[in-house]
Amino acid sequence: MSAAPKRMRFAVFAAALLVAVQAGAQAAQWPREGRIAYKVLYGENGPQLGEARHAWSHDGSRYRMETVVETTGVAAMLYSFHYVQKSEGRVLASGLRPERFVVDRRGRKLEVAEFDWNALQVSIHRKSRVRTAELHPGDQDVLSLSHQIGAVAGSPRADKLTVVTSKVAEPSTVEVVGREQVRLPVGTIDAVRLKARADDGSLALDIWLDPGRHYLPVRVLMTDDKGEVLDQQAQSVELGAVPKGSAAGSR
Repeated sequence: MSAAPKRMRFAVFAAALLVAVQAGAQAAQWPREGRIAYKVLYGENGPQLGEARHAWSHDGSRYRMETVVETTGVAAMLYSFHYVQKSEGRVLASGLRPERFVVDRRGRKLEVAEFDWNALQVSIHRKSRVRTAELHPGDQDVLSLSHQIGAVAGSPRADKLTVVTSKVAEPSTVEVVGREQVRLPVGTIDAVRLKARADDGSLALDIWLDPGRHYLPVRVLMTDDKGEVLDQQAQSVELGAVPKGSAAGSR
């Protein structure tokens, strides 16, 4: 467990990139509020390093979402890690259009990506530096991307788009693999499996979407360029607002 800091940094990108996956980015198909909790395991079905929690809301015009990743159990005793990512922007007929993406690493200066769709340019503010990159229609940040990936479900073709993180803007390819049954803490799911690959080879993701839950992501398996694997498995999925004074039921 001495490598926990490195592994959790690795976990952050996976959790942030695909913890929010939903098929059909259109407001009519996307639940207006929800939460997903994941176990974060080191290696396929390996020991647990931590947890990832994702929440989102939208009103059909604008959206907000947040993902929190932190160590738990023995890992937390060895290394305390807390990482937050936020995305906000507009809901369009074609999907989501991010306007601001923020990374909050406890004890560090905020990292911010600001999208200027009029100029088709994104500005990434990190460590007192500003990096700019070109935007194209449909490009996403690592949280909003997940909704766009879900919209590909059931399509035989591959999609290309640029993914904006708090560091870079990286071209990526997403394709549908097909149906596959997976056994998870939340239950046994007849899921749709997707693959996402960064063009520079730095990241490979396998994502299982649950058609019975609006194609929400119930499992995310990530392999980095060094062959290390993180496995995120849904523990609970909650849709709709949480009633005051009562626990929200998971489906």
